[in-house]
This record gives sequence, structure tokens and C-alpha cells, in this order.
Amino acid sequence: HTEGQGWGMLMAVYFDDPDRFDALYDWTREHLRRKVDGLYTWRFDPGADPAAMDPNNATDGDLLIAWALELAGRHWERPRYRLDSERLRAAIRRHLIIEYGGYQVLLPGRTGFQHDGYVNLNPSYYVMPALDCFARLDPGGPWRRLMYDGIRLIELARKGGRKLPPDWVRLDQQGALSLAEQWPPRFGFEAVRVPLYFYWMGLGDVAFLDGVRRFWMRPRPPAWVDLETGESADFPLSRGGLAVRALMLGNGDSIPLAPQPDDDYYSASLLMLSRMAFHPAPLSSALERKKL
Repeated sequence: HTEGQGWGMLMAVYFDDPDRFDALYDWTREHLRRKVDGLYTWRFDPGADPAAMDPNNATDGDLLIAWALELAGRHWERPRYRLDSERLRAAIRRHLIIEYGGYQVLLPGRTGFQHDGYVNLNPSYYVMPALDCFARLDPGGPWRRLMYDGIRLIELARKGGRKLPPDWVRLDQQGALSLAEQWPPRFGFEAVRVPLYFYWMGLGDVAFLDGVRRFWMRPRPPAWVDLETGESADFPLSRGGLAVRALMLGNGDSIPLAPQPDDDYYSASLLMLSRMAFHPAPLSSALERKKL
């Protein structure tokens, strides 16, 4: 998945591993880059024919790849990576950012999310530190407003008695927000990334995330909760989810140094990303380098 490729590329920059970065990016560009628009096919399955099963992109993956390329280009002084990031940002701007319902919104993919009278949005696709990076690179571009409108959308989209951000939200032409009908009405596996990206951006203490903090204060919070019925999962947050929880409760120094062998891809990724958000210095120093 392109989210995993983008996360892996970010980790390679963070841990100063240019060989791993090159391997990840070369494979991603060869197998997933779409010549028609410069975006990346979101999923690759080597057992399928074709292996790139769904031609649609996933916008968070494109954002993560573009962010990682910019950081890598600065950190290792490789202008080609910065140029590739600029081209990908242009494709995102051209195909995935639209005006709708009084907001500037980020489509989750190029196709399949705009409908008659409404669009479906994914709050966790707003990778806030990446958008902030792009806004600083391109002050005249859409990124700063996209970020601010995204913050406003996520705040207003909170649902249920606990006021939690949903995995998916529907925005109609009049600007009204409701739970998207095509997905379970949950604060769950998708929306767990919302507080991670807000913390990484330096906004972990915003008041509208108080509901998340309260929900996670219990000793073993469930992996998801239904925002309509209050029903919750019968299994707890993964170790990766607990790492995001530690950030939000002010316990970032308790996050383990590394995933465990039985952590799946998603849990391991959330754990490592939470450590990176808690100690962002390597990525921050890459951003602060002079422009090439």
C-alpha cells in the first residue's frame, strides 16, 4: 500500500538510511506510479493479475511519499528527490484538492468519492505535518487553507456522546457533515491516525481532541467504538494504537523502542511513527536545511 511505502520512506530518512530509501522509492516508482496523472496506485498484490489491482490512488499515500521525497532531498542533498516531490505535489493539487460545501477539501482518491450532492472524506488522510511542510515550501499554494479547513472539518465532524472523530465523514453541498454511509460509523482503525498527525504537527493539546483523551484514559481502551450505538470492539487497542494514546496522555517517553515480533504491519507502523512524532528532531533538521 502506498501509505506503507510513504511511511517506510519517512522512517528511512529519520534513521539516516539512504540505501533503504532508494530501494523503497525505486520499487514504488516502478510498480505504482501512474503515468496518466503522476499519482500512485494505492495497492499492489503480487498474486493478482494485474498486480496493481485498483488503479485508484490513496491520497494519504501520495502525501506521505511527497513529504518523504522533500525531506530526503534536503537531508542527503539530492535535488532529484525534491523535484519528484514537487511534481507529485502538483499532481495532488491538480487532481485531489477541490472546493466543496464552503471548504477546500482533500479527496481520499481521484475517483469514487464525489457523488451527487455530497463527497466522502477521510479525516485521517489529512497528514498535518506534511501539509504544513508543503505550505512553507509553497506559500501561495492551497496547502495552508487545506490544513485549516481540514482542522475545521475534523472538529465539526466529531460524533457521538464522546465527541470522537469518525473514520469516514460525508460533506454535502450545503456544508453539512454526517457519518458516511458506506463505512461503519466508527472511531477506529482509520481515525486513530488523526491524533497522531495532530500531535506531530504540534496540535496534540487542541481542545477538540479532549474526547479522544477521555476515551483513552481507561486502562484498556477498545480498538474501536460505534459512534451511533456506543458499541465497542471486544479487543483492545494494538500496541501501535497504545503508542498514539501515550502521546495524547503525555506519556510519550513510555513508547517502546521497537515493535514486537507479533505486531502486524499497521501496529508496528503506528508505534514507530509515534516515536518519530515524539522525537521529531531528525526530520525537523532535514526541513531546516537550506534550499538546494
